Amino acid sequence: MGGHAKKIKWNLLSVIACQIVTIGIGFLLPRLYIENFGSAVNGVLSTIKQIFTYLCLLEAGIGLATSQALLRPVATADRDRISAILAATRQYYIRTGIVYGAAVTGIALVYGFFVDTGLSPLTVMALVILNGVPSLVTFFIHGKYQILLETDGRQYVITNSQIALQVLSGFGKIAVLLLTDNLVLMQATYCLIAVLQLLYVTVYARRQYRWLNFRTTPDRGAISQKNAVLLHQISAMVFNNTDILLLSFISGFSAVSVYTVYSLFFTQIETFIAGLVKGFNFALGQLFSVDRKAFAEKYEIYEMCYIAANFIVYTLMCVFLLPIIQIYTKGVSDADYYMPTAVLLFTLAKLLSAARMPANQVIEYAGSFRETRWHAVTEMVLNITVSIACIFKWGICGALVGTIAAILFRSVAVVLFVNRRVLGRSVFRTFSLWLIDGGVFALVFFVFRTDHFRDMRFLPLVSRGLLHMLWIVPLYVVANAVLQPRRFKGLLCTLKGRMKKA
Repeated sequence: MGGHAKKIKWNLLSVIACQIVTIGIGFLLPRLYIENFGSAVNGVLSTIKQIFTYLCLLEAGIGLATSQALLRPVATADRDRISAILAATRQYYIRTGIVYGAAVTGIALVYGFFVDTGLSPLTVMALVILNGVPSLVTFFIHGKYQILLETDGRQYVITNSQIALQVLSGFGKIAVLLLTDNLVLMQATYCLIAVLQLLYVTVYARRQYRWLNFRTTPDRGAISQKNAVLLHQISAMVFNNTDILLLSFISGFSAVSVYTVYSLFFTQIETFIAGLVKGFNFALGQLFSVDRKAFAEKYEIYEMCYIAANFIVYTLMCVFLLPIIQIYTKGVSDADYYMPTAVLLFTLAKLLSAARMPANQVIEYAGSFRETRWHAVTEMVLNITVSIACIFKWGICGALVGTIAAILFRSVAVVLFVNRRVLGRSVFRTFSLWLIDGGVFALVFFVFRTDHFRDMRFLPLVSRGLLHMLWIVPLYVVANAVLQPRRFKGLLCTLKGRMKKA
């Protein structure tokens, strides 16, 4: 099904282009919402968005279980097995789509008539329904094709179509917002363009995989772990999204708006990194399924690079984000957006999440979903209970404390399981990376804290950021080179090999 190198190149290029567009529009729209409607309405829109993130859990178990089941058949070009797996996936998607449609209707009624949002009931109902339509298209038509494209390394097709979606829908929303202030028309614009994007990808996949046969006998056993996978996905959604829902009930929609502004910056970076990883993740997964020894060698290097790169990015964010948020929210007076402690807590949460991510990918490659279900359940319980208790005392920072407590447990549990049970190696191989990069982060934080550059204007801030990058980035590189010499030597050999081939 095609060479990996070319697919990886196109995947990475398309992700970079997509994220540039997404970040630009993603920062512009919330600012316009706050200016035109106030922090409370921005909080309502963010809450509705998070509700639909939870509803996507109906699909999550099927999608990830299918991706894992397809790794070997795609690597070996076994078309009959691919068709059988996707035939089963198609059946589950149709059933789930019916449940999803009923859930959307119920949420529209509840939030329209029983939750005080400050908007008219019909407006809220329309916003909820229009948010849900694209996902209905995914369940009934598009979803199964997207899974195959991603597993086959053709993520760039999806990403390129998303660039068009972001550009067209972003400018459409801005035009509607500036000309009419009509929230429903704005959401309808996005809905229409999103459906067209999904249909485009579906048509492409049907042409690319004309041999797919959905009438073959469905291989339901291949995705039998979908319920175990669902637990993992529920835990991930709780980790990423529960804070907003809890804050909306306990602290109000203005607090949600403040939280989402901070989260916006971190989420954009996290999404960018995840997109890059997705560009070559299919190749690692296929290698794991056919050559475990070669995978182990590449994983050693990948784990070091991934953790170090994330620590570099989030260290810079911890130091320089607060003045950026001051610039972003300048002139907004209906909520207090200056929260130095929140910057540190967001950073710690993202660092812990990034530190466990390579190990989490191994769980997906190995299909070890049932064995790690208790990790997911415990993380959910910790996140919800600790967050609720702490929100009443510390508000937004309390929600982040709950998230950190949960992710710390899950990160340690995942690393222990993967190193001992899947890779058969010492857990210190991963924890040593945590200690090295964590030590560098602590040193930089001790020098700057989060408010060192507060009240600074944009251009001087950029120049300071570039200046300090000149020693922060090399410091991480030197620390890993000195304390992880074998892995670093392997990285240099890999880079030399790539350069010779180029």
